[in-house]
Amino acid sequence: MNRLEANISLFFITFFASVQYVFLIWIPDSVPHFAFLCITNLIGFIMSLAFFFGELFRLDAKQVKNSMILSAQLIAFNLFLLMGVSGLGASLTNAVLSTNFIFIAVIMFFDYKQIPDKGTFFGVFAVFVGLMLMSEARISDFLNISITYIIASNIAFAFYVVSVGKYSSSSNPSIIAMGQMFFCFVFSLVLWIAEVILRGVPFTLPVNPEFWGSVFYISFFIRGLYGIIQVYAQRYISPLNTSLIFSTEIIMTMAVSPILSEFLGTPPEVITVPKIIGGVAIVLGILMTEPKFFGALRRLLRCGKN
Repeated sequence: MNRLEANISLFFITFFASVQYVFLIWIPDSVPHFAFLCITNLIGFIMSLAFFFGELFRLDAKQVKNSMILSAQLIAFNLFLLMGVSGLGASLTNAVLSTNFIFIAVIMFFDYKQIPDKGTFFGVFAVFVGLMLMSEARISDFLNISITYIIASNIAFAFYVVSVGKYSSSSNPSIIAMGQMFFCFVFSLVLWIAEVILRGVPFTLPVNPEFWGSVFYISFFIRGLYGIIQVYAQRYISPLNTSLIFSTEIIMTMAVSPILSEFLGTPPEVITVPKIIGGVAIVLGILMTEPKFFGALRRLLRCGKN
């Protein structure tokens, strides 16, 4: 895999992430949060194991440790996300979640003393403005305790993306991906049992086909395919650029919403002028973070003068 293929791969899995919200509406409110995390991580791990069983013979203590760290960060991300998502609209939640690149930039500065160049700075700013336009949020929308939880989930995911970039170059990506799914299953199982004991929820799962259709989509495309491709791709793409690519999820969700609504009977995303402008700003912002973009722009301007 080279840099171009890694970029394409990240956009590819971002598309699957943008579609997942349609399947998530099939999960009944009665299902404990960590029950869904538990079962999807278990199935994702089993599916991955079927393809990469031979890689387990290369397992060592370092990769086990790295997998545990990644899974703890993912559990923290999901925990805070579940605490905050119920108090916000879908568009605002998606937009705020996509701003994790800001925290990644801060982490990279303090951990690696990496200062963003001019192109990256303007690119990050353009993506941020685009996300806010697409969310159509008002200032009053941010005066909400749920925003605090979403920001906490953002910080956890930022550490996760940085950790993936750090571990992917020194560990076996297949083992890391499978390991994080396994430990996410273990941690979420413990938390599910805690939910059952503390909240008195039943230790059962629905049997309707819609629920299990959602489970298998998330298990295969998000837990399995997404996790494995991300670990491989981040060998070639920086954590900051990875998170900027992930920010296009809100654009893809808007683009596929009319099509999916016809097949699944769900309400389509309302496309407005601010959302279109915001989508253009996000795309331009991501291009700005690529050094080749400014080189091509300068050549274009020279041709225009001639």
